[in-house]
Amino acid sequence: MNQKFKTSACLLMLLLASFVTSSLQAQSVRSRGMGSAFIGLSNDESAIFYNPAGLSQIEGREASIQAKVNERDTYEWQSFAFTGHIYESEQSTGFSIADYLEENILEEPMPRKPKYSYGMSYTMDKRPEAFGKVVGGSYSGLSTNVSDFQLAFGTKFPVAKNLLAREQLYGGLKLRILDVDRKNVALGTQKTRKSYSMGAGLIYHYNDRITGGLVVDNLFEHLDDSNVAKDGISLNIGAAIKVAQGTTISMDLLNITDSGKAYEQQYRVGVEKYFTENDFAVRIGSCNGTLSVGFGMNIMPNLRVDYSYYDGEKIPEHHVGAHFTFD
Repeated sequence: MNQKFKTSACLLMLLLASFVTSSLQAQSVRSRGMGSAFIGLSNDESAIFYNPAGLSQIEGREASIQAKVNERDTYEWQSFAFTGHIYESEQSTGFSIADYLEENILEEPMPRKPKYSYGMSYTMDKRPEAFGKVVGGSYSGLSTNVSDFQLAFGTKFPVAKNLLAREQLYGGLKLRILDVDRKNVALGTQKTRKSYSMGAGLIYHYNDRITGGLVVDNLFEHLDDSNVAKDGISLNIGAAIKVAQGTTISMDLLNITDSGKAYEQQYRVGVEKYFTENDFAVRIGSCNGTLSVGFGMNIMPNLRVDYSYYDGEKIPEHHVGAHFTFD
């Protein structure tokens, strides 16, 4: 087991070295392949970016490193994420059916259920003047650097007392520090914008097949520069439906109130299909009509590699990521 862990860690470090050499909104390679429709799913470390409530769905600890790998001299993007849990410190002294089953019937112990979950991510987005020449519009003549740090927390709320009830409710909070540095190359001027914001999310499992998600961004927002307009509150919803064994359809609607100060309204839909005992997955999706595809493959029990392609109008984007499970 130790040898496998060391080998996996070495592979992860090699991928890290090869990637450190993509959009203002932090995302993940897996979700990109699904058209970034992930609010109602959020069942891996990507929950940090989409819906913090999803952190409590994760078993064990997870880490990921992701990067845009094509045309990096024109557009550079990479992201790092990590999740963990805080478990109950005291054992219950009363009778527990779960404990009885684990000790007397089940061959393997049941997974520990966390009391609280947390996640951290850091994303770097660099778009030099060359990006503006290709894309044009508001990016023309600009060099933009963005750093995005996010800290998220999640927990599970006790909803149903019935032992066989399938309903589950998760909640979460997300803190974000976004630093944007824009330089007008022609004029030699530079503007910086640093914001601190907080958002909240919910995930509701109606049953084994249907899950809904709700996220409110920018519930609280503070800007270093009081003369700069705030982004405004954005309400986002999503749903995930398991239509067959290993097949999930996910749908999101961002900024449903169409707040003019927040990011533009987006419609997202994606499909993920697993094969060969969940060791290989294919994904396809659309974000406002723009196609994205991807796949994921478990190359070791605790290491998954993901790829996604986003058919951008000006710059097609190829992203690669490594997803590592600690326990």
